[in-house]
Amino acid sequence: MLSYITTYGLMLLYYYFFFRIVKAGYKKSNGHLKDILSGKGEADILFTRLLSGIFLLGFGVIIISIKSNIDVEIFTLIWIDYSIAVWIIVIGAIIIGIISAFKKIYPSNNSCHFLPSYLPLSFVFVRTLFLIVYECFFRGVMLFIMIEDLGPAMAVVVNLMLYASLHWFDKKERYGSLLMGCILCGVSIYYHSVWPAIIIHLSLALSHEITLLINNKSLIKKSWL
Repeated sequence: MLSYITTYGLMLLYYYFFFRIVKAGYKKSNGHLKDILSGKGEADILFTRLLSGIFLLGFGVIIISIKSNIDVEIFTLIWIDYSIAVWIIVIGAIIIGIISAFKKIYPSNNSCHFLPSYLPLSFVFVRTLFLIVYECFFRGVMLFIMIEDLGPAMAVVVNLMLYASLHWFDKKERYGSLLMGCILCGVSIYYHSVWPAIIIHLSLALSHEITLLINNKSLIKKSWL
Protein backbone atom coordinates (compact mmCIF):
# COMPACT_ATOMS: atom_id res chain seq x y z
CA MET A 1 0.00 0.00 0.00
CA LEU A 2 2.84 2.38 0.91
CA SER A 3 4.60 1.62 -2.37
CA TYR A 4 1.35 2.30 -4.26
CA ILE A 5 0.91 5.70 -2.59
CA THR A 6 4.57 6.60 -3.14
CA THR A 7 4.42 5.78 -6.85
CA TYR A 8 1.32 7.87 -7.53
CA GLY A 9 2.49 10.61 -5.21
CA LEU A 10 5.75 10.95 -7.10
CA MET A 11 3.96 10.82 -10.44
CA LEU A 12 1.59 13.63 -9.51
CA LEU A 13 4.40 15.64 -7.88
CA TYR A 14 6.57 15.62 -11.01
CA TYR A 15 3.54 16.40 -13.14
CA TYR A 16 2.53 19.30 -10.87
CA PHE A 17 5.96 20.94 -11.00
CA PHE A 18 6.13 20.57 -14.75
CA PHE A 19 2.61 22.01 -15.07
CA ARG A 20 3.74 25.03 -13.05
CA ILE A 21 6.75 25.49 -15.32
CA VAL A 22 4.57 25.40 -18.44
CA LYS A 23 2.03 27.80 -16.92
CA ALA A 24 4.72 30.25 -15.83
CA GLY A 25 6.28 30.17 -19.29
CA TYR A 26 2.99 31.11 -20.94
CA LYS A 27 2.48 33.99 -18.52
CA LYS A 28 5.87 35.51 -19.35
CA SER A 29 5.94 34.83 -23.06
CA ASN A 30 4.09 33.09 -25.86
CA GLY A 31 5.23 29.53 -25.62
CA HIS A 32 5.91 28.39 -29.18
CA LEU A 33 8.67 28.65 -31.72
CA LYS A 34 6.36 30.49 -34.13
CA ASP A 35 5.90 33.22 -31.50
CA ILE A 36 9.65 33.66 -31.17
CA LEU A 37 10.07 33.81 -34.94
CA SER A 38 7.40 36.51 -35.15
CA GLY A 39 9.00 38.50 -32.34
CA LYS A 40 6.21 37.85 -29.82
CA GLY A 41 8.08 35.35 -27.68
CA GLU A 42 11.44 34.92 -25.98
CA ALA A 43 13.84 32.11 -26.89
CA ASP A 44 15.32 31.97 -23.38
CA ILE A 45 11.94 31.19 -21.84
CA LEU A 46 11.28 28.47 -24.42
CA PHE A 47 14.66 26.83 -23.77
CA THR A 48 14.17 27.10 -20.01
CA ARG A 49 10.88 25.24 -20.27
CA LEU A 50 12.35 22.53 -22.49
CA LEU A 51 15.46 21.99 -20.37
CA SER A 52 13.46 22.06 -17.14
CA GLY A 53 11.11 19.45 -18.59
CA ILE A 54 14.03 17.23 -19.65
CA PHE A 55 15.59 17.20 -16.18
CA LEU A 56 12.37 17.13 -14.16
CA LEU A 57 10.44 14.54 -16.17
CA GLY A 58 13.59 12.56 -16.92
CA PHE A 59 14.38 12.32 -13.23
CA GLY A 60 10.74 11.39 -12.62
CA VAL A 61 10.88 8.55 -15.15
CA ILE A 62 13.98 7.10 -13.49
CA ILE A 63 12.73 7.39 -9.90
CA ILE A 64 9.19 6.16 -10.61
CA SER A 65 10.51 3.23 -12.64
CA ILE A 66 12.70 2.21 -9.70
CA LYS A 67 9.92 2.66 -7.15
CA SER A 68 7.33 0.72 -9.16
CA ASN A 69 7.38 -2.72 -10.74
CA ILE A 70 6.78 -1.36 -14.23
CA ASP A 71 7.81 -3.54 -17.15
CA VAL A 72 11.07 -2.00 -18.41
CA GLU A 73 10.48 -3.57 -21.82
CA ILE A 74 8.23 -0.64 -22.71
CA PHE A 75 11.39 1.48 -22.98
CA THR A 76 13.27 -0.96 -25.23
CA LEU A 77 13.17 -1.46 -28.98
CA ILE A 78 12.18 -5.14 -29.03
CA TRP A 79 8.76 -4.26 -30.50
CA ILE A 80 10.20 -3.00 -33.78
CA ASP A 81 8.99 -4.71 -36.94
CA TYR A 82 10.12 -4.05 -40.48
CA SER A 83 7.63 -1.28 -41.20
CA ILE A 84 8.59 0.69 -38.10
CA ALA A 85 12.28 0.17 -38.87
CA VAL A 86 11.72 1.74 -42.28
CA TRP A 87 10.09 4.76 -40.64
CA ILE A 88 13.06 5.19 -38.31
CA ILE A 89 15.50 5.10 -41.23
CA VAL A 90 13.42 7.60 -43.23
CA ILE A 91 13.03 9.99 -40.30
CA GLY A 92 16.71 9.72 -39.49
CA ALA A 93 17.66 10.53 -43.08
CA ILE A 94 15.32 13.54 -43.08
CA ILE A 95 16.79 14.89 -39.84
CA ILE A 96 20.35 14.47 -41.11
CA GLY A 97 19.45 16.24 -44.33
CA ILE A 98 17.79 19.11 -42.50
CA ILE A 99 20.75 19.55 -40.17
CA SER A 100 23.01 19.78 -43.22
CA ALA A 101 20.66 22.37 -44.71
CA PHE A 102 20.77 24.41 -41.50
CA LYS A 103 24.52 24.85 -41.87
CA LYS A 104 23.91 26.62 -45.17
CA ILE A 105 20.81 28.54 -44.11
CA TYR A 106 22.11 29.73 -40.73
CA PRO A 107 25.86 30.48 -40.97
CA SER A 108 27.40 30.20 -37.51
CA ASN A 109 29.40 33.43 -37.86
CA ASN A 110 26.30 35.62 -38.15
CA SER A 111 23.77 36.67 -35.56
CA CYS A 112 20.24 37.91 -35.91
CA HIS A 113 18.18 40.42 -34.00
CA PHE A 114 15.10 38.26 -34.42
CA LEU A 115 16.64 34.79 -34.11
CA PRO A 116 19.44 34.10 -31.62
CA SER A 117 22.38 32.54 -33.47
CA TYR A 118 22.19 29.44 -31.27
CA LEU A 119 18.50 28.79 -31.90
CA PRO A 120 18.13 26.51 -34.96
CA LEU A 121 20.42 23.54 -34.29
CA SER A 122 20.25 23.72 -30.51
CA PHE A 123 16.46 23.94 -30.64
CA VAL A 124 16.20 20.78 -32.76
CA PHE A 125 18.50 18.89 -30.38
CA VAL A 126 16.86 20.08 -27.16
CA ARG A 127 13.36 19.68 -28.56
CA THR A 128 14.10 16.11 -29.67
CA LEU A 129 15.47 15.17 -26.25
CA PHE A 130 12.52 16.85 -24.56
CA LEU A 131 9.92 14.96 -26.59
CA ILE A 132 11.63 11.63 -25.89
CA VAL A 133 11.60 12.26 -22.13
CA TYR A 134 8.09 13.74 -22.34
CA GLU A 135 6.68 10.61 -23.97
CA CYS A 136 8.59 8.31 -21.59
CA PHE A 137 6.81 10.05 -18.73
CA PHE A 138 3.28 10.28 -20.17
CA ARG A 139 3.02 7.26 -22.46
CA GLY A 140 5.61 5.34 -20.46
CA VAL A 141 5.48 5.26 -16.68
CA MET A 142 2.21 7.14 -16.24
CA LEU A 143 0.16 5.21 -18.80
CA PHE A 144 1.39 1.70 -18.07
CA ILE A 145 1.35 2.03 -14.29
CA MET A 146 -2.27 3.19 -14.46
CA ILE A 147 -3.16 0.39 -16.88
CA GLU A 148 -2.08 -2.15 -14.27
CA ASP A 149 -4.20 -0.53 -11.56
CA LEU A 150 -7.14 1.02 -13.43
CA GLY A 151 -7.37 -0.85 -16.71
CA PRO A 152 -6.66 0.49 -20.23
CA ALA A 153 -9.81 2.60 -20.67
CA MET A 154 -9.54 4.54 -17.41
CA ALA A 155 -5.76 4.86 -17.76
CA VAL A 156 -6.20 6.50 -21.17
CA VAL A 157 -8.90 8.86 -19.87
CA VAL A 158 -6.71 10.05 -16.99
CA ASN A 159 -3.71 10.35 -19.30
CA LEU A 160 -5.70 12.46 -21.75
CA MET A 161 -6.95 14.76 -18.99
CA LEU A 162 -3.46 15.43 -17.67
CA TYR A 163 -1.98 15.73 -21.15
CA ALA A 164 -4.69 18.15 -22.33
CA SER A 165 -4.28 20.27 -19.20
CA LEU A 166 -0.72 21.12 -20.27
CA HIS A 167 -2.06 22.38 -23.60
CA TRP A 168 -5.01 24.26 -22.16
CA PHE A 169 -3.11 27.57 -22.22
CA ASP A 170 -3.12 27.53 -26.02
CA LYS A 171 -6.59 27.69 -27.58
CA LYS A 172 -5.37 26.10 -30.82
CA GLU A 173 -4.04 23.03 -29.00
CA ARG A 174 -6.77 22.37 -26.45
CA TYR A 175 -8.84 19.95 -28.49
CA GLY A 176 -6.13 18.80 -30.85
CA SER A 177 -4.18 17.49 -27.87
CA LEU A 178 -7.07 15.13 -27.05
CA LEU A 179 -6.93 13.54 -30.49
CA MET A 180 -3.14 13.42 -30.40
CA GLY A 181 -3.22 11.90 -26.92
CA CYS A 182 -5.64 9.17 -28.04
CA ILE A 183 -3.36 8.24 -30.93
CA LEU A 184 -0.21 8.20 -28.79
CA CYS A 185 -1.84 6.16 -26.03
CA GLY A 186 -3.32 3.77 -28.59
CA VAL A 187 -0.04 2.96 -30.35
CA SER A 188 1.78 2.66 -27.03
CA ILE A 189 -0.73 0.11 -25.74
CA TYR A 190 -0.84 -1.77 -29.05
CA TYR A 191 2.94 -2.16 -29.26
CA HIS A 192 3.43 -2.29 -25.47
CA SER A 193 6.18 0.28 -25.90
CA VAL A 194 6.66 4.01 -25.63
CA TRP A 195 8.76 4.24 -28.81
CA PRO A 196 5.92 4.36 -31.38
CA ALA A 197 4.53 7.41 -29.54
CA ILE A 198 7.99 8.99 -29.47
CA ILE A 199 8.48 8.50 -33.21
CA ILE A 200 5.03 9.87 -34.09
CA HIS A 201 5.40 12.89 -31.80
CA LEU A 202 8.89 13.66 -33.07
CA SER A 203 7.82 13.32 -36.70
CA LEU A 204 4.83 15.66 -36.38
CA ALA A 205 6.44 18.24 -34.12
CA LEU A 206 9.84 18.51 -35.78
CA SER A 207 8.50 18.49 -39.34
CA HIS A 208 6.35 21.51 -38.44
CA GLU A 209 8.96 23.35 -36.38
CA ILE A 210 11.85 22.75 -38.76
CA THR A 211 9.68 24.04 -41.59
CA LEU A 212 9.09 27.21 -39.56
CA LEU A 213 12.81 27.67 -39.06
CA ILE A 214 13.61 27.16 -42.72
CA ASN A 215 10.79 29.43 -43.91
CA ASN A 216 11.92 32.20 -41.58
CA LYS A 217 15.51 32.31 -42.85
CA SER A 218 14.58 35.67 -44.38
CA LEU A 219 14.59 37.18 -40.88
CA ILE A 220 18.30 36.54 -40.66
CA LYS A 221 18.94 37.97 -44.12
CA LYS A 222 17.02 41.07 -43.08
CA SER A 223 19.35 41.62 -40.12
CA TRP A 224 22.41 41.56 -42.38
CA LEU A 225 21.21 44.56 -44.42
